[in-house]
Amino acid sequence: MKKITGKVVSLVLALALVVSSFSASFAQAATKTMTGAITGTNEDSIYLVNGGAVTTANLTDFLLNKGSDFKFETVDHHAVTDEKINAISHVSGDKLVSLSVNSSTDVATLKLKSSSASGKEVISVLYEGSYTDDDGNDFTVKGRHDLTVYVYDKDQIVFGEYDSNYAKKDSGKGFDDFETFAQTANSTKTLGIYKAEPAADSALATYAAADLTKETTGITDANKNAYSFSITGTDVHIPKIDATSASASTQFPDAIVGKTAVDGKYTKDAATGNVTITVKKLVASGTTYKASTDSSDKYTLKTKIEKKCDAKTVLPGSKVFSISKTDGKSVLTGDATADSAVVTDCEVVFPVGTTSVAVNEKTNVKKISGTVGTLTIGDATVGSIDIDNGTVDVTDGKVGDIKTDGAPVAAGGDAVLVSGGKVGNIDVTSEDNDTDSNVTVNSGTVGTISADGTVTVDATDADNAVVTGKITAPTVSLFSNEAKVTTAGIKASADGTITLLGDDTNVSAIDFDYRDTTLNLGDEDNAFTGKVAAPTNAVNGKLDTTNEDTNATVSGTVNMDTISLDSNTNVAFDGAVTVKTIDGDGTMKIAAGKLYVSNSASSVTLKLSDKTLIPGTVVFKADTDAVDVDSFNTYGFTLAKSAGSSVDTFKIDSLSFAGIAINKDSSSIAKGYSETFTASSYPGGTAIPAGYTVQWTLDGGSSDVFTLTSSGNTATVKVNSVDSTFASENKTTLTATLYDADGYELDDYQPAKCEVTATATPAAVSDTNADMSIAKGASYQMKVTSSTVPSVYAGTNGVFSIVLASKNGNEYFYKITATGAAGAASGIYLNGTKIFVATVKGVAFTTDTTVNTTVKGAYQFRVTSAVAPNVTVGSATFKLALASKSGNDYFYKITSNNAKGSQAGIYVNGTRIFVATVG
Repeated sequence: MKKITGKVVSLVLALALVVSSFSASFAQAATKTMTGAITGTNEDSIYLVNGGAVTTANLTDFLLNKGSDFKFETVDHHAVTDEKINAISHVSGDKLVSLSVNSSTDVATLKLKSSSASGKEVISVLYEGSYTDDDGNDFTVKGRHDLTVYVYDKDQIVFGEYDSNYAKKDSGKGFDDFETFAQTANSTKTLGIYKAEPAADSALATYAAADLTKETTGITDANKNAYSFSITGTDVHIPKIDATSASASTQFPDAIVGKTAVDGKYTKDAATGNVTITVKKLVASGTTYKASTDSSDKYTLKTKIEKKCDAKTVLPGSKVFSISKTDGKSVLTGDATADSAVVTDCEVVFPVGTTSVAVNEKTNVKKISGTVGTLTIGDATVGSIDIDNGTVDVTDGKVGDIKTDGAPVAAGGDAVLVSGGKVGNIDVTSEDNDTDSNVTVNSGTVGTISADGTVTVDATDADNAVVTGKITAPTVSLFSNEAKVTTAGIKASADGTITLLGDDTNVSAIDFDYRDTTLNLGDEDNAFTGKVAAPTNAVNGKLDTTNEDTNATVSGTVNMDTISLDSNTNVAFDGAVTVKTIDGDGTMKIAAGKLYVSNSASSVTLKLSDKTLIPGTVVFKADTDAVDVDSFNTYGFTLAKSAGSSVDTFKIDSLSFAGIAINKDSSSIAKGYSETFTASSYPGGTAIPAGYTVQWTLDGGSSDVFTLTSSGNTATVKVNSVDSTFASENKTTLTATLYDADGYELDDYQPAKCEVTATATPAAVSDTNADMSIAKGASYQMKVTSSTVPSVYAGTNGVFSIVLASKNGNEYFYKITATGAAGAASGIYLNGTKIFVATVKGVAFTTDTTVNTTVKGAYQFRVTSAVAPNVTVGSATFKLALASKSGNDYFYKITSNNAKGSQAGIYVNGTRIFVATVG
């Protein structure tokens, strides 16, 4: 077996898979087995029955062959072929089944371990298949998916939602759990009562109607599989069961429970209540069959009645409905009748043919379901919305989760539109709907959003920011148009685009999910300014900028197919970038040595973020012959190429003055605070030509908010106030521009810019800002007050460790421990700004021996210290051992190893305290 090199192993572990977009050299070096994913609406449960003639079931047929929606693909969404089941493993529950696989046919068979055991077991199914990449490399793909196995006893009673086709139900499938009876105003819910039987040729469950009779009635000629039936509880209607014939009990597959009045009609104001359904198997009692007292033959379902209103029954013929506040109650009315129904805290079901439903101010309903046409919700409270068909327009109020399976709207319309209020999770994906459904949020707070069309977040209300949970969709657009937009994350569910616009658009994370997705920073009409997290799983993706005012920072490690930067756009990368192709006429800013290009580069201006540059510094690397020294327009340096057998290295050849740079790209300043900025020559190591001067300006924002003072190469920006009405007035751009000795702007050099934001309170404030010393091994705790999780770190590795000790509200407590050598120092940084310098000082100690000593054989000395001291011997002349410890007193013993006259220094915490000589 060939060994995989460490380099290849690290690559495989880092990427978690081999993707088709890799070059041939990568694919051939990687392992031939990769992890896949089981996706789609695959079977997640199987039902078996014991006690039959056959104790096995064809698992391959059930999961893979018989009309299943099974889908097996590589993690980067390439189809896997030749799927088969390789193994199963017990996960939890009863141990009920085992697996055998026919090696010649690859058929997997599930076998019951016992002919009488019943229960529930969760197993993990290991699938295996094949995949061939674009370079012709073959891979074995493995994926796993949990399957819940239910095993019934033969003739066991099963409760579930009534299904008129129960006798034709696919073998091995189960019924929907029966959770509640729900009723108000003529609403009924039907319970199915079945007995489980094995299929004729397998152990897969099939179902037959249970023969039911009244519990109080004995019968004389009963089928031995007949059952007694009783219901007790509140507001229960038991249908008549004719069991008086001498032949047998009447076959009765369902029991209907509802609310009755004297005339047999249902009332409109049923109360909630509990219901118990009991079914018992009949056994012989003399010449009569009666209910068994054996608990194993007794089946009980405890359920309840909840409020539910059937709009079709209450208001027949209506197509336009309204829910309004009347006499303190939420009342449903329709356009075809003067009748009405109270629906406060009730689920309302609307019929097919409904054209519109309006839920007006101050109303309160528990749930809306059915078909609504267009559902409009004002300043109301709706517990949840789960409709088969229709669109939802939320203008205000509080709404729980929204789900719609279809939206009969014109192209470009929205399945859900939120213009204000607070909404739970939104789901407009549907496998049964051929038309993609869209979601638009213009204002308010929304939970997660899942859509198979476009999700648009466009903050058009200046008074209300938009906050959303994670968005999953093929196409997403976020625009902080008039207010701030904050989104927990975006995940691409298919090939598409993700577009970010505005200067206050915030996304915590972006996942391309290996799709052919493009991240657009700006579009033709609007720029994007700000920071965005680097897309993950983006090896097939693209980053694109189109608006000349786009000025963005991509935070984190980037690994993608293409970066395309249009004219005058600026994108900074604060982590490593691996990319196939870079093109365009914009500017890319990155630290030296952090870029790798595998295919090509053209026209982009490459600017380095390093403060100081020197000739010989590695700028970037590339696949052999992929890039030349003139492929980039370099900024302040020229390149020299060192060709390699597989990788070319590009280093700085020479430096030249290219302009000026401000010490920060962005800053937040709180009301009442100020910050001083410095402009210096770029690249570092060059000098601003004699006679050139720097002039500072503020572009944008309000003069009432920002004040600028400057002197030469420094400028101070103070925030005097914060505009509570217009967020755009709290943002400005600090610009440093070069002028010649005659006072003319130097067009050959680009101005340097820093984006400044005014905040009401400091983003992060430390209670410690003065330099300090911390004894080696000792700790110090500092407090940071911040509206978001701050970043606190030491600028020099190995000197201090910093951990978050605790958190209380907006207060974060960090423990700083001195771990380096005495005298070592490091800057302590808060959100990228150095706030103080910490130095390691030696641990205070005393010793009972401070003069040179002659040692004959062995000698013991004492060191007193609050923490364990670091005691060492300067040579092998003496052997050192800790003899004992008492409180803060440490007793060390040295024993001579060498000849008489040999010497060694004895050190505590790096300080020599005496010299020992062998006597």
